Amino acid sequence: MSSSRYLIFAILVCSFILAAGCTGRAGTAVPATPAPEPIPLESLVLTLSEIPRNFTLTESRAKNSTEVSKLARDLGWQQGYTVRFTRPPEGISGQTEILQTVTRYPAKNIPAIAALAEKQERSDTAMTFSDLSSPGLGDYSQAFSGTANPLTIPEPENGSLPGSGPVGETARQDFVEIIFSKGDILEVLRMTGPDPDFATLTGLAQNAYKKIP
Repeated sequence: MSSSRYLIFAILVCSFILAAGCTGRAGTAVPATPAPEPIPLESLVLTLSEIPRNFTLTESRAKNSTEVSKLARDLGWQQGYTVRFTRPPEGISGQTEILQTVTRYPAKNIPAIAALAEKQERSDTAMTFSDLSSPGLGDYSQAFSGTANPLTIPEPENGSLPGSGPVGETARQDFVEIIFSKGDILEVLRMTGPDPDFATLTGLAQNAYKKIP
């Protein structure tokens, strides 16, 4: 009888140990896979070799939060990077500029911030704006142009000669612009200057889009 009790006790102890072992294994926390580091924005910008000839890289830098509006920060602005390429005047034509801005936002907020950016870009009453064919890039894709309205120079006052005082208006430059996004990346490309070429800007936007993983 005593042997039976010892045997039953031993079986119970073994069962308890096995159960505890199984519970421990089942309850062991599996280390979470760390989130991948976000790709650096400077790796997404265009390089001089991708820009048409005769352009020079004149600016390449990260942006900081003081350069963006409070609304942009409220919508989750995280990072920004900008590059600028310029081509000197040719003959009587003025300088041509290509500007690319890459920013990171929460993906869910990008439609709102992209629409806001386009609205602001098209708010200048000294320009006439026209929609252009969307390049069809990513989650959000818009294109438009801005054409400077002719300046109205006021009549000189008190017999002063035209041009002897401030006109009150600065000359605007024609431009074409493309806005597109993919995931948490929003990009704006603009070409400004005499006869800005939408086909060229579209090609640049396509190359820029390919850089986004």
